[in-house]
Amino acid sequence: MSGTDLAGVQSCIQAYLDGLYKGDTDLLFKRAFHPDARMNAADVGGARIHWTMAEFEKLIRERESPEAAGFPRKERIVSIDFAGPDTANVKVEVLVGKRDFTDLLACIRIDGEWKVIAKTYCLTREFETKDDVFAAMV
Repeated sequence: MSGTDLAGVQSCIQAYLDGLYKGDTDLLFKRAFHPDARMNAADVGGARIHWTMAEFEKLIRERESPEAAGFPRKERIVSIDFAGPDTANVKVEVLVGKRDFTDLLACIRIDGEWKVIAKTYCLTREFETKDDVFAAMV
């Protein structure tokens, strides 16, 4: 599609992935997410998740980052689909500590900057221990 900004979307998503792994709230909430973004999941631990960015930021600040806890880093951008020059949907697979997720990230470009405006995710696998995570990496 003409006029799309693949590098801009990739940069936004890289800030998101770096922020998740490092627990870096500046990367997540100043660089990757739009302040009005929402996060949703249908069933995580038996509950529906519908969080504002303030609620998500509180969780990130209160948990030990995967990096600090010594977990490996594993992530993959599965696809980036543009709906127009300023709108893209990104599918990401990401390991966060002992949990594997598939994230669907709706991105928009506002004033030349790409931001995640909505995140819908699914917990696809949860490991029992850190050793199990490392064993699955081989």
